Parts: sequence; structure tokens; C-alpha cells
Amino acid sequence: MEQQLDELVEFLSSPRPDVRQLAATYIVDFSNPSSDSFKLLLERVDKLIKPLLVICHETPVVASKAMNTLINMSTDLAVCRRFADEDMLAMIVRMITSSECYIADPACMLLSNLTKLDDVCRELSSLQIGEVSHICNSSMALDQLTDVFVKGMEKKYNKNATYSFLASVFADITNHSFGRRYFLERTSYDGKLPITKIMVFNEYPEIIRRGGVDSTMKNVCFEKDKHHEILDPKETNMLPYILLPLCGPEEFDMEDMEAMPEEIQFLGDDKKREADPKLRATLLEAINLLCTTFYGRNVLRSKNVYYVLREAHKVETDETCVDLNERAVQLIKGDEGTDTQES
Repeated sequence: MEQQLDELVEFLSSPRPDVRQLAATYIVDFSNPSSDSFKLLLERVDKLIKPLLVICHETPVVASKAMNTLINMSTDLAVCRRFADEDMLAMIVRMITSSECYIADPACMLLSNLTKLDDVCRELSSLQIGEVSHICNSSMALDQLTDVFVKGMEKKYNKNATYSFLASVFADITNHSFGRRYFLERTSYDGKLPITKIMVFNEYPEIIRRGGVDSTMKNVCFEKDKHHEILDPKETNMLPYILLPLCGPEEFDMEDMEAMPEEIQFLGDDKKREADPKLRATLLEAINLLCTTFYGRNVLRSKNVYYVLREAHKVETDETCVDLNERAVQLIKGDEGTDTQES
């Protein structure tokens, strides 16, 4: 098996396209992470990555095989470290932002695996590549990825891609302060806050997209000094987007409802709560994070968030969500002393 694999690895770099393509077709069978051959493949990773990335630009069928091999290998963090490289990441981003690329979505999947590694997130956050004018007038990779995520939904930009897996990339990057700052600061090319571009997908039918968006919204709430902007209706205005998936069809007293964000008033009898308990927990974690500052707690009180939490608590069956809900209520309804007002 090893000899056969070594021959295939060599064939990947052949000057003959037919030989490269044949090798890519066969080598994907070695890349199943649960197979005995996977370890053998990883031992040869340094000879595999660049040739496979090159083959990703060849015929669609062979490109898909090459990309599937890369995706499988990237489930190993040691392999991901090899991608913390400007040239390699640029190749992947260009595949994603190409309106003609057949494997743009698998490339998004690959990137979402790679960003589980801190070094890749850091490299991606500062990556500059050529502008793609029909996406945005920026050479910054993150700007392009954010805009293609928005413009490319439902195959509107590339007939082969929905770009939903980029939501996981954003969630990974915002595990770091530099990523959170990116989403909370206005871009130089359009003056918009990147977080406001993606948070509108928080109730999108596809769970991959809305789940990554929910996690990104939660993560940016770790930036305590940005709570003013996050909660300001004239800036980020994120609170309605955190609350909306937690709301159901219940009616509130008019006096209580008037203080709530306009976006969650009069939702109607057909309004449904987020069905996935992990995503409900993510949104409740965001509320708890906003409660870590006196300003945040005050805004949540003034917007009558308690009543939303109360109604959600009545129908909640997940223990983690119940605990997070009750913790947030304690912080919102608790008395403020001199010491807590300084937070």
C-alpha cells in the first residue's frame, strides 16, 4: 500500500494533466479519516497539499476529488498548520470568491476546518489579495469573504455555491479579539460594520448559516468596551437579532411591549422559536455576556428583555438553556450596588 501511495503522490506533480488527474482520482480513497491508510497519507502531507491545490483548478470532477482529499486531511490539526501560509490561503480564498469555481462551497468547508487553528485565523485576518470588483472594492480577504457570504446566498453569485460554511469561518475568527474587532469596526471601502451584514441571517432556514451567525454574534459580545456600539440602535443594533429567535407567538402587555425593540413587537401567532437547543443556548450566552457590563444590564432592563426570557423559560426543555436563562434573569433583575455599577 505504501509503495502504491508513494507513486500516486509523485504522479500528482506530473507535467501530464491526464496523469495528475488520475492520481487525484485514486488518492482520495486513501483520505478517509477512519481508514488505515489515512495515517500513511498524513505522513506525506508536505508533498500533497500544493499539488492538490493546483489540481483544484482543473476539470470539475477531478477538482472535486482533490478538494475532498484536502478536506479530509484538514480534519487533522497538524495538517491545518501547513495551511497557515499566505500563498495557500490566498489560493483557497480566490476559489471561494470566483463566480465560476465549481468547488467554491467545498473550498468554504476546507477553510472552516482550517480556521479551527489559531495561526490560520491570524494569517487570514491580515491576508491581502487582489480585488474582486463584483464582490467588493477591497483587497482584504475578510472583506471579500464577508461580502460573498451575503451576495452569494442561494446561489445568487455562483450557481454552484451558497457559501453557508463561511459562517463557521466567521465564528472561528471571532474566537480571537482581532476577529471580533474586525466585525465591530467599519470597513474603509463601504463604511459598514461587517457584523451588521451577516446578523440578518440569524433566522435563516439553513442551520449551518444561522448557527455560525449566532456564534459570531455571541463572540463579539466578549468585547466589553464595544457594548455601547453593539446595543446602540443607530450603530450595530444587535439586541433585536439576539432576541428574535428566542421569541415565540406569545402576546405581551402593551405597556411592557412598548419598551422592547420594535423588531420584536407584534410578531404574530405563527412566530416560532429557534428549534435547535444549542443555538438557543448560544443566544442566551450572548445575553449573559452583555450582562457583564453595567451599561449592558441597564439597556437590557430598559428594553424589557426580562419578559422575553420569562416567556422563553416557560416552554424551555433543555437544561443548559434553562440554566443560562435563569442566570441572565438574575443579572437583569438583581440590585445594583456601587461595586457592580463600576463594571
